[in-house]
Amino acid sequence: SGMTKKILAFATGASVLPPIGFSPTPSVQFIHRGDDDFSSTPMFPTANTCANCIKQPLHVSYELFKERFDFALGNTYGFGRA
Repeated sequence: SGMTKKILAFATGASVLPPIGFSPTPSVQFIHRGDDDFSSTPMFPTANTCANCIKQPLHVSYELFKERFDFALGNTYGFGRA
C-alpha cells in the first residue's frame, strides 16, 4: 500500500524491498522522556536510514501519534530512492 511504501522510504531510504533484504534489519526505537539521546522528548519521529531505524517518541494518545507520524512522513524529502 501507499502508506507502507512511505514508511519503508522514511526508515530506509528505499521505496521497494531489495531482493537480498536489508542489512541491518529495519527496526523501531521508542523514545521515552529523559532518554540519554535527548534532553527532552522530540515531537516527531526521526529516521536513521543508515541503520534502517525509526526513532519514535511516545505520545499520550493514538491520535497525537498518528498526526505527528503522518506529518513526518508527508514532510520528508530524503535523497534518491531505490
